[in-house]
Amino acid sequence: MRVMFYCANPAGSGHYRCIYPALALRRRGHEADWRVGLPVDLEKLLPTDLSYDVYVIQMAQQRAAYHLLRRLSELGKVGLVDVDDHVWAIPFYNPFFRDFRGRDGKAHWVEECARAADGVIVSTPELAELFSALNPDTFPLPNCIDLEDPAWDPQVEKEEGRVVVGWAGSPTHLEDFRLVVPALEALCRRHPEVKVAIGGPEEVYALLKDIPEGQKEFLPGVPFQDYPAMLARFDIGLVPLLDNAFNRCKSDLKGLEYSVLHIPFLASPLPAYRRLVEEGENGFLCSNTREWLSRLSLLVEDERLRRRMGHRAREIAERRINDDYAPLWEGILEALLLRRRLLKVLKGAAAEN
Repeated sequence: MRVMFYCANPAGSGHYRCIYPALALRRRGHEADWRVGLPVDLEKLLPTDLSYDVYVIQMAQQRAAYHLLRRLSELGKVGLVDVDDHVWAIPFYNPFFRDFRGRDGKAHWVEECARAADGVIVSTPELAELFSALNPDTFPLPNCIDLEDPAWDPQVEKEEGRVVVGWAGSPTHLEDFRLVVPALEALCRRHPEVKVAIGGPEEVYALLKDIPEGQKEFLPGVPFQDYPAMLARFDIGLVPLLDNAFNRCKSDLKGLEYSVLHIPFLASPLPAYRRLVEEGENGFLCSNTREWLSRLSLLVEDERLRRRMGHRAREIAERRINDDYAPLWEGILEALLLRRRLLKVLKGAAAEN
C-alpha cells in the first residue's frame, strides 16, 4: 500500500497526525510519505504525484481540498481527511475564530470535505461522535508518541535548587492559561524555590506580570525536534483548559507529552484528561484555584512524590506508542482501499452492461 499524508504544518500536529503515522506504516512495510501543504495542480485539482493509493489530508479546510477529494474518488483513489478540533465551536477569543465563520469559512469546507471523503480520521471519541453524522466511516485514532524519534530522549540537566512548573503551547490557549495564574502567584509567594517557565507565546508569559522576575522564565518557541528538550526542563507540567465545547473535544496530547518525559502534570477535568489521569498516580485533576494551589504545593514540597508520579506517568504513556496503533491505521486504510477498488470494478462492469 502506498500512502501520502498532506500535513497542514511541520509542527506538532503535523507530526502526530501525519509524520508519525507515516513512519509507523513504513516500519510495517508500506510506502508512506508526507508533504507539507497541499501540492496540487490547481487547474486540474490533482495531486502532483498520482502514484499513491491513499491520500490523507490533514485539516482539509479549503475549497481546493474538497474538489481534490472529489477528483480522487473519480480516479479510484482513496481520499481521507484528518481532523483534530471541533471546528464549529472555536471560541470567540481564539485568533482563528473569524477564519472559520460564514458560508465560505473554513468550518464550512471542513464539513464539505468530511462528506466527500472516503473516511474521516479524528483524534478523540468526542470528535468521532460529531463527524460520524457527516461520514459514517469516521475513525478515532489517538495522538501517539513515536519513541523511535530520538527527540523524545533529550539529555537535559534540571536546575539545582529549583522546582520548575512549566507550560508550553500556542497563543490560542491564552484564555485557558488565565485559569491557573492566581494559583501560580500564590505558589511563588509560598515557595521561593519555584520557577514558572512558559514556552512559546509571549502573551501567555505576560500573564505572569505579578510574579517576581527571578521566579519566572520565558522560553522562545522552537522547532518540533527541539520541543521535547524544552518540556524536559520542567519538574511539573500544567494543562489548564476552560470547560467549553471546543476544549471538551481536545485530546490529551499535552499530558501525554509530559508523561513520556517522566513529568507529573495537573490538568483541568475535561473528558480526555479524565481518561488519561489516574489521580495521584500520574497527575491530578484540578477544578478551581484552591485545587490547583494545593496539588502544586504538594508536588513542590515532595520530591519523592514527583519522581514516583513521573515514573508512573511514563508507564501509562507507553500504552500510547505509535507502533502499537499502526495496525489500526493499516487496517482502516486497507479496508477503504479494498472498498474503493471493488466499487471501481463494479462501476466498470455496470458500464459494460
